[in-house]
Amino acid sequence: MDKTKKLHFDTLSIHAAEQEDQNQSLNPPIYMTSTFTFTDLQQAEDTFSFKRRAYVYTRGGNPTINLFEQRLATLENGVDGVAFSSGMAAISSVVMSFAAAGDSLVAHRNLYGSTFGFLNHLITNYGVKTKFINMTDLNAVEKAITSETKLIYLETPTNPALEIIDIEALAKIAHSNGVKVVVDNTFATPVFQRPLDFGADVVLHSATKYISGHGDVIGGFATSKDFDYVQKLKFGYMCELGGVMSPFNAWLLLRGMKTLGLRMERHEKNAREIANFLRNRPEVVKVSYPGFEDHPGHDIASRQMEGFGGIISFEL
Repeated sequence: MDKTKKLHFDTLSIHAAEQEDQNQSLNPPIYMTSTFTFTDLQQAEDTFSFKRRAYVYTRGGNPTINLFEQRLATLENGVDGVAFSSGMAAISSVVMSFAAAGDSLVAHRNLYGSTFGFLNHLITNYGVKTKFINMTDLNAVEKAITSETKLIYLETPTNPALEIIDIEALAKIAHSNGVKVVVDNTFATPVFQRPLDFGADVVLHSATKYISGHGDVIGGFATSKDFDYVQKLKFGYMCELGGVMSPFNAWLLLRGMKTLGLRMERHEKNAREIANFLRNRPEVVKVSYPGFEDHPGHDIASRQMEGFGGIISFEL
């Protein structure tokens, strides 16, 4: 990890966590296999007793998937990661890893639709309650936390209203009350924002979107600075709930990550041009764009996000 910190983001997105068995191949192999073989019984026994690191069954580990996990974790400054079959598989597994019957969650008022549905409807069937609040108001965050609160969940920028939340300030409030913080970083990506550096405990992605960049993959991802938690999430939740990513999808995501930095810079540039155009149109009442100084979250975005203007929303 020390060596990787000296490399530029775009270099890491191509070369981080490279495996020794690529046999000089420019691109990593796709290990399209459900199971792995052993040369003898002793090798199998050593593997199952964790005396040697090896692969057994793709649901629990696969070289292509693990390369994707480690590479994206590196970009997010996490210690390791867990790949999932979809963004919602990642979100639901992470939330369930922190909350049990009788617990409560605090979530931001503006979330991706399926995330809201999961927190507001599905997980309530298992005795977990969610309180939705405006997390741009830190006083509201403090008031919402109770002795039953185990987790604070948010997106920033939010989907689709582009509200900006102060991760660092919120994390301090949460941790002083023994509460974990999970941030969905799908919109900003690690190109512009790395929530773990501001105190988030877990960072999530719907890799389907910018991490892929080609519209041909559905996938999810989670990472943390806590290695023990990553192991718990992988083997206690991803494996048991079965939301495993396909090795082929992991390979496609590795391909997409090579251009992540370039694509996000162009996305931001295009969004800024469109926002400026719309702002000068008489038909448009309001343009919400964090890159504008009059956006309510502009100061936080400037401090928390490197060069991000983001997408835009507007009202006719």
